[in-house]
This record gives sequence, C-alpha cells and structure tokens, in this order.
Amino acid sequence: MVMAVPDITLLCVGAVKDRHCAALVDMYLKRLRHEARIEIREIGDGNRHTEGERIAGLLDRIDGRSFALSEDGRVLTSRRFASRLETINRKIIFIVGGPDGLSERIKKRADEVLSLSPLTFTHEIARLLLVEQIYRACSILHHRRYHRG
Repeated sequence: MVMAVPDITLLCVGAVKDRHCAALVDMYLKRLRHEARIEIREIGDGNRHTEGERIAGLLDRIDGRSFALSEDGRVLTSRRFASRLETINRKIIFIVGGPDGLSERIKKRADEVLSLSPLTFTHEIARLLLVEQIYRACSILHHRRYHRG
C-alpha cells in the first residue's frame, strides 16, 4: 500500500525572481497539488540572524517534521528521500535559506539537515530542485514512470 504524502510547507528566504525558474517551480507545484497540500511561505531576506529569527517564529507556529537544507547536510538518493517522506505522518516542513544560507540556530533546531548536493546553488535553484525532488518522491511512492532510476 502506498502511503499518502502529508501536507508540506516550504519556508523559503527570498522570492524566485527569475521568470524561467519561477515557471518551472510553478509547474512542479501544480503537479504536486494533485497529491498533497503544499504551500510556500516566503521570508524576506536580510542577514542570517534576522532570517533565522523570522524562520524560528514560523516554526513556533507550525507543528511538523522540519528539514533544513544545507550543503553540509545529509545527502540522500531520490529513492531514500521518498522512503524518508513516506515514514512521516505529520506535516513536513522544508527550510530553504537565502544567499548566505541558514543560521546555525535554524540548522540545530531542525529535526534533520539535508543536502540537495555538495555543490552550492542559489536559493532560487535550490527551491526548484527541492520541488522537483518532492514531485519525484511522489512519483516513486505512486509507482509512476517519472522516476526511471
């Protein structure tokens, strides 16, 4: 039996300004809306400390399992990422930092720290990669052909 992916919230510092990147993010969000409730909450950018304060305030009001994204986090394959999401039976929160990354406070506060890659990406590309990987995880869990690996 395939478990449903729970509600997902993305806490993202900054907006996606590049229209091509925004269009791709929107495409994956539309695909995901058929499988899960997903929302993006954007936090105004500033320095790591003020961004961290804003993120912490939002985390105080959201009950769920939180994943901070950082280049120094744990790297998972797409299948392991899907399996990890499948085991969570409450809201899933992903935290994407701004140009300077996430504060240590937020990384320590998160339930888990994950890496999309050891490479560094802009926050816009990180958001795109994250929503694509969430969509891929749903495809894996529902045995769809999108993921062929």
